[in-house]
Amino acid sequence: MRELITGLVTCLLVVTAIPAFAEGFLDIYTGPSFTDSANITVSSDTNSTSKKVGFSNELTHGIRGGYWFAKLPWFGIAGDFSSQHARSAHAKFDLTPICAMVLFRIPIAADKEIPQGRVQPYAGIGPSISLYTYGAVDSGPPLNHTNDWDPAYGVQAPAGIAVQLTRRLALFSEYRYTFYDIRIRDSGSIFSSADTRKIRASLSGHNLLFGVSFRF
Repeated sequence: MRELITGLVTCLLVVTAIPAFAEGFLDIYTGPSFTDSANITVSSDTNSTSKKVGFSNELTHGIRGGYWFAKLPWFGIAGDFSSQHARSAHAKFDLTPICAMVLFRIPIAADKEIPQGRVQPYAGIGPSISLYTYGAVDSGPPLNHTNDWDPAYGVQAPAGIAVQLTRRLALFSEYRYTFYDIRIRDSGSIFSSADTRKIRASLSGHNLLFGVSFRF
């Protein structure tokens, strides 16, 4: 909950800094996420084990704030904050990604009341970082249970369609592809560097999101 509040405050700061020549928005969304099977490697100075793991379906939710340029109504920028999870019987990853992205849209059915279009297909892409990425892996002997947290770097690519109900309110559905390169260092005992272990995984995910968009 604390992470979501932090993200909401961040997006509100983005929206309140909207220049006069732009159309601002604040999106709130949720939906199921599906993580592809991945090879997870746990290694130490003397041992290494790798295993392909399948993940269960999870729930993703988050917020996104930004603006569309009035003189370029098809182009916008945004900041996104979300909560994502990938979990199985032997591995667990919790991510809190922050993403800066560029957005492109096609205004359809524009009129005097809603000049940006009542129907707006859109797509975007941008780099992402999860400052807090927790990983826990039970790989069996000789490394057994390993867990810790570190940043993870990746990319997000959304594509969806928004339907503007009024000048200030829209509903949207979105497919989002995500990829993160996770490298977590478990320092083990602070008195022994021999305990240091590393978790390595590349996670690609597919998210089906539904949300509401407030326009300013």
